[in-house]
Amino acid sequence: MSEVGSVETSVAEAFRRADTLKAPLDERLDHYMGESRKLFPTLESSYDDLAARLRENGVGGRVPGVGETLPDVHLTDSEGHLVRLGSFMERGPLVISFNRGPWCGYCGLEFQALARAYPFIASIGGDVVSIVPELRPQAQALQQKYGLPFSVLTDRNLVYASALGLVFRAGDTIRRLYEILGIDLTQFQGNDGWLLPLPATLVVGRDGLIKARFIDPDFRNRMKTEDILTAVSEAH
Repeated sequence: MSEVGSVETSVAEAFRRADTLKAPLDERLDHYMGESRKLFPTLESSYDDLAARLRENGVGGRVPGVGETLPDVHLTDSEGHLVRLGSFMERGPLVISFNRGPWCGYCGLEFQALARAYPFIASIGGDVVSIVPELRPQAQALQQKYGLPFSVLTDRNLVYASALGLVFRAGDTIRRLYEILGIDLTQFQGNDGWLLPLPATLVVGRDGLIKARFIDPDFRNRMKTEDILTAVSEAH
Protein backbone atom coordinates (compact mmCIF):
# COMPACT_ATOMS: atom_id res chain seq x y z
CA MET A 1 0.00 0.00 0.00
CA SER A 2 1.30 3.49 -0.87
CA GLU A 3 2.10 6.02 1.86
CA VAL A 4 -0.87 8.18 0.79
CA GLY A 5 -3.15 5.14 0.81
CA SER A 6 -1.91 4.19 4.26
CA VAL A 7 -2.65 7.69 5.60
CA GLU A 8 -6.14 7.69 4.06
CA THR A 9 -6.85 4.30 5.64
CA SER A 10 -5.64 5.53 9.04
CA VAL A 11 -7.79 8.67 8.80
CA ALA A 12 -10.86 6.67 7.77
CA GLU A 13 -10.35 4.28 10.68
CA ALA A 14 -9.90 7.16 13.13
CA PHE A 15 -13.13 8.70 11.84
CA ARG A 16 -14.98 5.39 12.08
CA ARG A 17 -13.90 4.84 15.68
CA ALA A 18 -14.90 8.37 16.66
CA ASP A 19 -18.23 8.22 14.84
CA THR A 20 -19.25 4.89 16.36
CA LEU A 21 -18.29 5.92 19.88
CA LYS A 22 -21.34 5.73 22.13
CA ALA A 23 -20.88 9.25 23.44
CA PRO A 24 -22.07 12.82 22.81
CA LEU A 25 -20.73 14.70 19.81
CA ASP A 26 -18.21 16.72 21.80
CA GLU A 27 -16.61 13.52 23.10
CA ARG A 28 -16.50 12.03 19.62
CA LEU A 29 -14.82 15.20 18.35
CA ASP A 30 -12.27 15.05 21.17
CA HIS A 31 -11.56 11.40 20.36
CA TYR A 32 -11.02 12.23 16.70
CA MET A 33 -8.76 15.13 17.58
CA GLY A 34 -6.65 12.86 19.77
CA GLU A 35 -6.23 10.42 16.90
CA SER A 36 -5.51 13.25 14.47
CA ARG A 37 -2.79 14.61 16.75
CA LYS A 38 -1.04 11.25 16.50
CA LEU A 39 -1.36 11.15 12.71
CA PHE A 40 -0.81 14.85 11.94
CA PRO A 41 0.86 16.54 14.93
CA THR A 42 2.11 19.50 12.86
CA LEU A 43 -1.32 20.14 11.35
CA GLU A 44 -3.11 19.99 14.70
CA SER A 45 -0.49 22.28 16.24
CA SER A 46 -1.11 24.72 13.38
CA TYR A 47 -4.83 24.49 14.13
CA ASP A 48 -4.09 25.38 17.76
CA ASP A 49 -2.19 28.50 16.67
CA LEU A 50 -4.84 29.45 14.11
CA ALA A 51 -7.69 29.11 16.61
CA ALA A 52 -5.83 31.38 19.04
CA ARG A 53 -5.32 34.03 16.32
CA LEU A 54 -8.96 33.84 15.23
CA ARG A 55 -10.07 34.29 18.82
CA GLU A 56 -7.84 37.37 19.18
CA ASN A 57 -9.19 38.82 15.93
CA GLY A 58 -12.82 38.33 16.93
CA VAL A 59 -13.78 36.23 13.91
CA GLY A 60 -17.53 35.57 13.90
CA GLY A 61 -18.34 38.76 15.72
CA ARG A 62 -20.71 40.04 13.05
CA VAL A 63 -23.18 37.17 13.37
CA PRO A 64 -26.44 38.49 14.85
CA GLY A 65 -27.02 37.55 18.46
CA VAL A 66 -29.87 35.62 20.04
CA GLY A 67 -33.10 37.50 19.50
CA GLU A 68 -31.82 39.29 16.41
CA THR A 69 -32.80 38.72 12.78
CA LEU A 70 -30.67 36.54 10.55
CA PRO A 71 -30.08 38.18 7.13
CA ASP A 72 -31.76 36.27 4.31
CA VAL A 73 -29.96 35.04 1.22
CA HIS A 74 -30.45 33.05 -1.98
CA LEU A 75 -28.15 30.03 -2.35
CA THR A 76 -27.91 27.05 -4.70
CA ASP A 77 -28.79 23.59 -3.40
CA SER A 78 -27.01 20.38 -4.40
CA GLU A 79 -29.49 19.86 -7.24
CA GLY A 80 -28.69 23.23 -8.77
CA HIS A 81 -31.89 24.99 -7.67
CA LEU A 82 -31.71 28.56 -6.39
CA VAL A 83 -33.43 28.64 -3.01
CA ARG A 84 -34.10 31.32 -0.44
CA LEU A 85 -32.77 30.46 3.01
CA GLY A 86 -35.78 32.11 4.64
CA SER A 87 -38.15 29.74 2.84
CA PHE A 88 -36.94 26.89 5.07
CA MET A 89 -38.04 28.83 8.15
CA GLU A 90 -41.59 29.26 6.90
CA ARG A 91 -42.33 25.66 7.87
CA GLY A 92 -40.76 25.73 11.31
CA PRO A 93 -37.50 26.24 13.22
CA LEU A 94 -34.36 25.81 11.17
CA VAL A 95 -30.92 24.53 12.16
CA ILE A 96 -28.24 26.17 10.00
CA SER A 97 -24.80 24.60 10.06
CA PHE A 98 -21.87 26.31 8.34
CA ASN A 99 -19.22 23.75 7.40
CA ARG A 100 -15.87 23.52 5.62
CA GLY A 101 -16.36 20.54 3.31
CA PRO A 102 -16.33 16.75 2.90
CA TRP A 103 -12.56 16.58 3.45
CA CYS A 104 -12.93 17.83 7.06
CA GLY A 105 -13.33 14.99 9.55
CA TYR A 106 -14.68 17.32 12.23
CA CYS A 107 -17.39 18.48 9.84
CA GLY A 108 -18.08 14.85 8.96
CA LEU A 109 -18.77 14.01 12.60
CA GLU A 110 -21.13 16.96 12.83
CA PHE A 111 -22.88 15.92 9.60
CA GLN A 112 -23.46 12.45 11.05
CA ALA A 113 -24.75 13.87 14.33
CA LEU A 114 -27.20 16.16 12.53
CA ALA A 115 -28.36 13.32 10.29
CA ARG A 116 -29.11 11.19 13.35
CA ALA A 117 -30.94 14.07 15.03
CA TYR A 118 -32.89 14.95 11.89
CA PRO A 119 -35.84 12.55 12.40
CA PHE A 120 -36.67 14.22 15.72
CA ILE A 121 -36.18 17.72 14.31
CA ALA A 122 -38.44 16.91 11.35
CA SER A 123 -41.03 15.28 13.61
CA ILE A 124 -41.70 18.60 15.33
CA GLY A 125 -41.79 20.56 12.08
CA GLY A 126 -38.16 21.70 11.99
CA ASP A 127 -35.53 21.40 9.30
CA VAL A 128 -31.76 21.44 8.86
CA VAL A 129 -29.51 22.94 6.19
CA SER A 130 -25.75 22.84 5.85
CA ILE A 131 -24.02 25.75 4.12
CA VAL A 132 -20.66 24.99 2.52
CA PRO A 133 -18.32 26.83 0.12
CA GLU A 134 -18.12 23.81 -2.18
CA LEU A 135 -19.07 23.84 -5.83
CA ARG A 136 -22.40 22.13 -6.56
CA PRO A 137 -20.91 18.76 -7.67
CA GLN A 138 -18.82 18.62 -4.49
CA ALA A 139 -21.81 19.61 -2.37
CA GLN A 140 -23.84 16.86 -4.01
CA ALA A 141 -21.04 14.33 -3.41
CA LEU A 142 -20.89 15.44 0.22
CA GLN A 143 -24.62 14.89 0.66
CA GLN A 144 -24.37 11.43 -0.87
CA LYS A 145 -21.23 10.49 1.07
CA TYR A 146 -22.91 11.00 4.42
CA GLY A 147 -26.43 10.12 3.30
CA LEU A 148 -27.70 13.47 4.55
CA PRO A 149 -31.50 13.73 4.71
CA PHE A 150 -31.38 17.53 4.66
CA SER A 151 -30.33 20.17 2.14
CA VAL A 152 -26.74 21.18 1.45
CA LEU A 153 -26.46 24.74 0.11
CA THR A 154 -23.50 26.25 -1.73
CA ASP A 155 -22.19 29.62 -0.58
CA ARG A 156 -20.17 30.33 -3.72
CA ASN A 157 -17.02 32.33 -2.96
CA LEU A 158 -18.14 32.51 0.68
CA VAL A 159 -20.22 35.62 0.04
CA TYR A 160 -22.82 34.92 2.74
CA ALA A 161 -20.29 33.68 5.31
CA SER A 162 -18.20 36.79 4.64
CA ALA A 163 -21.19 39.03 5.32
CA LEU A 164 -21.51 37.34 8.71
CA GLY A 165 -17.81 37.66 9.48
CA LEU A 166 -17.27 33.91 9.42
CA VAL A 167 -14.43 33.75 6.88
CA PHE A 168 -10.70 33.42 7.45
CA ARG A 169 -7.66 32.71 5.29
CA ALA A 170 -6.12 29.29 5.67
CA GLY A 171 -2.60 30.70 5.69
CA ASP A 172 0.58 29.42 4.05
CA THR A 173 1.43 26.82 6.67
CA ILE A 174 -1.94 25.10 6.61
CA ARG A 175 -2.11 25.44 2.83
CA ARG A 176 1.20 23.58 2.46
CA LEU A 177 0.07 20.86 4.87
CA TYR A 178 -3.27 20.48 3.07
CA GLU A 179 -1.53 20.18 -0.28
CA ILE A 180 0.69 17.42 1.10
CA LEU A 181 -2.45 15.62 2.22
CA GLY A 182 -4.08 16.10 -1.18
CA ILE A 183 -6.62 18.68 0.00
CA ASP A 184 -6.85 21.29 -2.75
CA LEU A 185 -9.40 23.95 -1.88
CA THR A 186 -9.21 25.38 -5.40
CA GLN A 187 -10.78 22.18 -6.69
CA PHE A 188 -13.47 22.12 -4.03
CA GLN A 189 -14.38 25.81 -4.16
CA GLY A 190 -13.56 26.82 -7.71
CA ASN A 191 -11.28 29.72 -6.71
CA ASP A 192 -7.73 30.18 -5.47
CA GLY A 193 -8.50 32.31 -2.42
CA TRP A 194 -7.81 29.55 0.10
CA LEU A 195 -10.51 30.97 2.34
CA LEU A 196 -12.55 28.91 4.76
CA PRO A 197 -15.74 29.47 6.73
CA LEU A 198 -15.64 29.29 10.50
CA PRO A 199 -18.05 26.44 11.32
CA ALA A 200 -21.04 27.81 13.20
CA THR A 201 -24.49 26.55 14.13
CA LEU A 202 -27.61 28.71 14.37
CA VAL A 203 -31.14 27.78 15.34
CA VAL A 204 -33.61 30.21 13.77
CA GLY A 205 -37.35 30.42 14.42
CA ARG A 206 -40.17 30.91 11.93
CA ASP A 207 -40.02 34.61 12.75
CA GLY A 208 -36.47 34.77 11.40
CA LEU A 209 -35.01 35.48 14.83
CA ILE A 210 -32.01 33.57 16.13
CA LYS A 211 -33.01 31.38 19.07
CA ALA A 212 -29.59 29.85 19.78
CA ARG A 213 -26.15 29.97 18.26
CA PHE A 214 -22.71 28.43 18.60
CA ILE A 215 -19.58 30.07 17.24
CA ASP A 216 -16.12 28.98 18.37
CA PRO A 217 -12.85 30.17 16.79
CA ASP A 218 -11.57 26.65 17.38
CA PHE A 219 -13.43 25.00 14.51
CA ARG A 220 -12.81 21.56 16.01
CA ASN A 221 -15.57 22.35 18.51
CA ARG A 222 -19.23 22.14 17.50
CA MET A 223 -22.61 22.82 19.10
CA LYS A 224 -23.79 19.98 21.29
CA THR A 225 -26.59 17.98 19.69
CA GLU A 226 -28.65 18.12 22.88
CA ASP A 227 -28.43 21.92 22.87
CA ILE A 228 -29.62 21.99 19.25
CA LEU A 229 -32.60 19.77 20.03
CA THR A 230 -33.52 21.88 23.06
CA ALA A 231 -33.39 25.08 21.03
CA VAL A 232 -35.49 23.57 18.22
CA SER A 233 -38.07 22.29 20.70
CA GLU A 234 -38.34 25.67 22.41
CA ALA A 235 -38.49 27.52 19.08
CA HIS A 236 -41.30 25.36 17.72
